[in-house]
Amino acid sequence: MTYRVQAVLVLVLGLLEAVQGRKPAFQEPTIAVVAVTSPSSLAGVSPGYFGAFSQLPQSGDLEIRVPQQGQNGCESYVLPGPPGSQNPVVALVRRGNCTFVQKALRAQDAGAVGLLVVMDDDQVFVMSGSNDTQEDEQVNIFAVALGRSTGDRFFDQVASVPRSREQSDFSKDPLIVKVSVYSNSLLNVSEAFLVLLATSLVALGAFFSTSDMRQSAFSAAIAPPQEEVLEVDALMAGGFFFMGSGMLVFLFFFMNYMIYVIIFAFCVGGASCITQFGSLCLNHFVPSTKKRVTDLPLVGPVSQGELISFVPALVLVLCWVTLRNTEYGWPFQDLIGAGFLCWMQRTLRLPNIKIASILLTAMFFFDIFWVFLSPLIFTKSVMVTVATGGDTGESVPMLLRIPSFGDPLGHDRLLGFGDIALPGLLVSFLRRHDIMSRRRFMEGYFAPSLVGYFVGLCFTITALMIMQMGQPALLYLVPCTLGLTLALAFRRGEVGLLWDGKPALNHGDGSVEDGHLHMHNSDGD
Repeated sequence: MTYRVQAVLVLVLGLLEAVQGRKPAFQEPTIAVVAVTSPSSLAGVSPGYFGAFSQLPQSGDLEIRVPQQGQNGCESYVLPGPPGSQNPVVALVRRGNCTFVQKALRAQDAGAVGLLVVMDDDQVFVMSGSNDTQEDEQVNIFAVALGRSTGDRFFDQVASVPRSREQSDFSKDPLIVKVSVYSNSLLNVSEAFLVLLATSLVALGAFFSTSDMRQSAFSAAIAPPQEEVLEVDALMAGGFFFMGSGMLVFLFFFMNYMIYVIIFAFCVGGASCITQFGSLCLNHFVPSTKKRVTDLPLVGPVSQGELISFVPALVLVLCWVTLRNTEYGWPFQDLIGAGFLCWMQRTLRLPNIKIASILLTAMFFFDIFWVFLSPLIFTKSVMVTVATGGDTGESVPMLLRIPSFGDPLGHDRLLGFGDIALPGLLVSFLRRHDIMSRRRFMEGYFAPSLVGYFVGLCFTITALMIMQMGQPALLYLVPCTLGLTLALAFRRGEVGLLWDGKPALNHGDGSVEDGHLHMHNSDGD
């Protein structure tokens, strides 16, 4: 008896659905992803919105066609296309002359499995249903609104495809797309990769910064001579704030003129750093490459190792220049940036926590002001505008760039070099302090500060997802690195030692031969 009741209920529900029609699949605005698979010249993805009356899209390849009777799609029409096509058909029409629901019903009657409606401009919105709910429920196909620039490209391509066997040019490829519902995961692979890459560069920078304190031959080969090391002082720390602010404002107003100067400087600086790293490695493994070959104006003596290393450095830079505005340019930019960041960690050093506190506190407020507060004065965020290149069509290269893996509509993930270099200087100092204090990896300050940097980046990504706007990364990184270090030092009773740059072993009873950590006698401080 139970099975008979269930069968009757299923039959009744089926009849009700047949009589009442299908309800729309989307109860709230839903983004559509329209991915072109053919021709290759149009390959890519475009966003749109499913209509309020739309059904779920059909999976697989779909062929776009334009009504033969006109582009508005308000009257009954047929959908011509190349002979022999086996793909389901999607109608492409323009907005106007009738309701969106009527357009969908005309496409449905023509045998289409979907409808693409091109808006009057690139401002795409959700297509509303009609005042008649029953009419909306008659729509059994999907309907997507597209921006005009995307739609115009689609119309141009479809117009070039032969519509009948009488047309002899069959070399034109039909327009094939896939339509899907956009879903954005809470944590994209790109964010995880960016966090791991930045944290790894901070750790690698600390390795180069302390190369002069290790006993291996390779460390000695890459260690900088004392005359190349620049120690940050209080004046320089303040200069970062004021000079950085002035440069930001200058770039904000003159980005159209300065962007290519910045790109040129990035290429020259990146090629120089990579050449130097390459020559140091060659000199270690092949000592004969130390031989001087020539003298160049503005450069000085050039060795064999530098000449050899310059070739891959130049190739890397040229690849980036050529591909910088494509989806393939990011690994070259990140490789150049990694070389630049590691070289800076190698030659620029903090002497103590006092200078680190001045520098990072100043840049903490610098980041907050130019990201969050500058719109009150300049109408938009100066930091975000400069970082994204403004209206130049270029982007400032002084940042890590990770593409949006697995997110067809996502933007590149960006992290400025300063958000790596400034906390990296602190982490490098703490690594030097741990070595001088003869502490193991997990017993000192280096490991906690590196973990703090990782956590701070995670906080930054979380805030970015919640607020959906650019974030001042140092707002989260400074408390998680400098704040954590000071809290740990306070707990150990070593704030004074870190403040003066003295190791925790033998409290100030000697001086370090290389002079990188300043230690003084307790009675002479």
